[in-house]
Amino acid sequence: MRNYIKYPPFRWREHKGQCIPRGPSFRWARMVTVRLTDCTLSLRLPRHAPRPGADSGEWRLLPRVYDLEGQDHSDREMPSQSWLYEGIIARAWAFYGPWFTGCKGNVHFSLVGLRLSQPNPQINFLHPRALETGALGYITACWGHEVYGNKAYYQAPLNWTPLQHLPLPAVRFDMRCVIQAGELKRFVFFPVGRDKLIKISFTCHQYATGTQEEIDARVSPEPMLELVENIISSLQVSLSPELQREVDAVREAYPDAAVSPDCPPLDWPAHVDRDGLTILPYDEKLYAQPVR
Repeated sequence: MRNYIKYPPFRWREHKGQCIPRGPSFRWARMVTVRLTDCTLSLRLPRHAPRPGADSGEWRLLPRVYDLEGQDHSDREMPSQSWLYEGIIARAWAFYGPWFTGCKGNVHFSLVGLRLSQPNPQINFLHPRALETGALGYITACWGHEVYGNKAYYQAPLNWTPLQHLPLPAVRFDMRCVIQAGELKRFVFFPVGRDKLIKISFTCHQYATGTQEEIDARVSPEPMLELVENIISSLQVSLSPELQREVDAVREAYPDAAVSPDCPPLDWPAHVDRDGLTILPYDEKLYAQPVR
């Protein structure tokens, strides 16, 4: 548990040397249960604890079954409008330096349901390679088109890692902001039906300037990453009998299918076709809004 006397939320002086910030204690994190149509998700989350005065960014979990019908993204966020999303739960946790050195970092967590805007009966996300195609298509639809001059704003996937502790194919990977250091996004993707995905995302910010190496030397990312990994490790998925039969059928038909052990970064900037899966060369005019 954070020592509120040693790590208060106030900034009255500068920290010298590397700061090891403190945030919420995972020891006291409670189990949160998300009920979906064909499965139940459980994971441990600390209570919502953003920086005082900051935008809350909280989505409260509702006592209902989420069917993941979804809604459109904004045109700015996803020009292709190829995926629908349903926000389920989101929280933020501030990390503080010792002895009145203030807030040094923040982790924002969200759990979102996804499905294609145009249903595709040929794709089954319960197959590991289809999961990969969906995950890469989605992040490209959201972030692959972001540019600074002629350079891609983000780079992904990084640190691609299959997750083995779930009863479904799952993958974890990172995304870095290329233009501005100090921001890391960590994603977990897994299917909860042949046409539905879950995206868990963590956005970690270190409040310092410089290159990534210089920022790490000023504010250690380790306490934030430790919280992220503890939450991911706590994730459990309980399948309905119907979904379990679908998973078993895929495994029987493709006994050697597995999530790829690695995946190189995508060639961004890029766009995604309206199908949400096919990655296209970047063209700033592709989804440009007509002038009225």
